[in-house]
Amino acid sequence: AYTDVGREFTKSSEGGQLMRGCVSVAFVFVLVWACTMSNAAVPTGGMNMYEISTRPWLYNLTQKYNRPIQTLAAIPLSEIQDLKSVGIDIVWMMGVWELGNYGPNFDRTNSGLLQHYSQVLPGYTTDDIIGSPYAVVNYTCNPSLGSDDDIRILRKNMNKMGLLLMLDFVPNHTAVDCPWTNSTPAYYIQAPKGSSPPYDPQVYYSNGLAYGGMGWGDPWWDTLQLNIWNPETRAIRTQQLLHVASLADAIRCDMAYLLINQVFGQSWSSQLNSWGWKQPATEWWSDAIQTVKASYPNTIFLAEVYSPYEPTLQSLGFDYTYDKQVHDRLGSNDLDSLRSWLTSNTPQYFQHAAHFVSNHDEQRGAAFFGSWWQSDAAALLSYTLPGLRFFWMGDFEGYKYQLDVHLRREEAEPAVPQVMPFYQSLLQIIGDPVFRQGAWKMLQVTESGSSDSSWRLIAYMWTYQNERRLCVVNYSDQQGWGDIVVPNAVPVNGNDTIPVTDLLSGQTFYRSAKQMQTAGLTVGINSWYASIFKY
Repeated sequence: AYTDVGREFTKSSEGGQLMRGCVSVAFVFVLVWACTMSNAAVPTGGMNMYEISTRPWLYNLTQKYNRPIQTLAAIPLSEIQDLKSVGIDIVWMMGVWELGNYGPNFDRTNSGLLQHYSQVLPGYTTDDIIGSPYAVVNYTCNPSLGSDDDIRILRKNMNKMGLLLMLDFVPNHTAVDCPWTNSTPAYYIQAPKGSSPPYDPQVYYSNGLAYGGMGWGDPWWDTLQLNIWNPETRAIRTQQLLHVASLADAIRCDMAYLLINQVFGQSWSSQLNSWGWKQPATEWWSDAIQTVKASYPNTIFLAEVYSPYEPTLQSLGFDYTYDKQVHDRLGSNDLDSLRSWLTSNTPQYFQHAAHFVSNHDEQRGAAFFGSWWQSDAAALLSYTLPGLRFFWMGDFEGYKYQLDVHLRREEAEPAVPQVMPFYQSLLQIIGDPVFRQGAWKMLQVTESGSSDSSWRLIAYMWTYQNERRLCVVNYSDQQGWGDIVVPNAVPVNGNDTIPVTDLLSGQTFYRSAKQMQTAGLTVGINSWYASIFKY
């Protein structure tokens, strides 16, 4: 018995497969898994989050409705309801905070950025350059978008629809023209004690405060680096985080791993030692998250983090952490490496991981993975794993042109007609309680008969109460066959022959439950596709 399923389409010649290596880090340390999270608001299976770049989205809505839509209060509520209708749980409104003048002026004059804009948006104008949302002056609503009260009203309306609002927090740095740079420079990393101007312009602003960054490589020139080892900085940043939590249901924390004591100490050791700063006895994230959850216990924390620090931040209280390893290993077409990552980490780790095919920091999925159908295949795997299923505006349209974080628009392109129905179907499938509350387990795929293609398939199952799902993904360029033992296949009303329905194609097959438990279910999956079986 076998099941042969897949999607037929004509492949265009657009885009070759792009390659990207995994994120490298300066050092690796071994962690003992000790999850201390307070995550009552987080389901065991997963949630769906949709990222919106707020100002570009309002620009798009202005074009769509042919009238000015420039503030949060002007957003048509039907646009929000549409996201709920397709199965979104959390809307991340990225970039709502107040910016100064320095950042946007820098973004409009820096030659490197201008050259980049001309590549991603040919024919851009100065009006298109709106400034990075990560050079924050203050955690109050950007006046061009409205007020904090407008955020509160938006959140209230979203909550009525059953949606949660996520906002940003940028813990590592502030804008160059943040008032603290003059009033309390000790909040920042300063040039070594005793040094005098002119300071190294590759590291320090003219006032001797370090540019925001990682302590190595190019800094973020429109920001200045905070000193999280200063108790006063820790205290004031916790107060700001509390304010954000008062306005939001969830908080995405930018480059969160840079504040881990060991990472921060290595990045800024010469400056810290010069001024006599000592490593704190506790981690700021642990203290800050506990403080926030004491007042707002259901706040969901998402960390931008890269390997190997994901388990560290989960242990410090983050409900979700980026899992870029899945994204990058799919992008490298190294299925053995991907399979190793999926089997070497615990289900508990993945329960608190965030998976994506794209976001504002990454290439569009169609560009990174090589085509819209390869991006869809990556989505079939990424979004049927446990954890936070992280979508980015433009994913549902199959766009391939980048929306740069400094710009209000990307290069115009038509939506790919096959992609929206694909996502509508996928979101309906993963909206079932089995994918939200269920338990996930990897399964082994073995060779089927004389076939030598089982390596192309990755399989896992979901279980919740009496509901069961088997996911089989073929992320490769040829059809794959394999046998998969399904240990929880059971007879129905004493009948050993049970229905096995592929939810993507709608086809139902009848197979022996006993054979599925022993010899396994024989499955054939077409290239760049998957089956999600209900049985």
